[in-house]
Amino acid sequence: MRLIQVFAVMSLWLCMGRAWAVDEPVDKNFGGPYVGGLLNLGQSFKAGSGSPGTAYLLGADVGYGIKRDTWNRIELGAEFSTGKASFSDKSAGVEYDVDLDLDLVMMLKAGYGYSLGDAAFGTFRLGVGIAQASAEIAGATDDSSGVAAMIAWDAFFPASQTMDFLFGASYRTFNFKFEGSDSIQVSMPGIYAGARVRM
Repeated sequence: MRLIQVFAVMSLWLCMGRAWAVDEPVDKNFGGPYVGGLLNLGQSFKAGSGSPGTAYLLGADVGYGIKRDTWNRIELGAEFSTGKASFSDKSAGVEYDVDLDLDLVMMLKAGYGYSLGDAAFGTFRLGVGIAQASAEIAGATDDSSGVAAMIAWDAFFPASQTMDFLFGASYRTFNFKFEGSDSIQVSMPGIYAGARVRM
């Protein structure tokens, strides 16, 4: 009888150990430097009256991921992008088209990431920086520099030990002052996709 009791206790102990081993997460929260690229597609519109148009940004993304534990991470980085935005403006009482060439957008970014399960992470990001742009407004062309800001959320999925794929949504704003016009704020909601390589 005592032998049966010992056998039952050992069987229970082995089963519990196996269950704990299965529940142990696979840690794919990789830290370290990364470099990648992204494409952002969306709309653009000027604050106030007018109609939205299309917009895109194509850029490079560099940064560093800091692993806090299996489930959480912090990401710090910079984005260098270029693109175009078009919209119509009606602030002067007459509607006219605006073509805005975003020659260079440089933005510092910080993000907090949390596990979504299956090695995927969701990341909230904030960014701030400067932008250089040229605009064609009612037939006249002018250059200006301004400020840029961003709030975003994306999900990234490790495709291998060294590569991630990202998909997300962002809301970006740009403020410029062109000659002969008031200061303008351009908003750019959009979705983006990218890939990056961990170094």
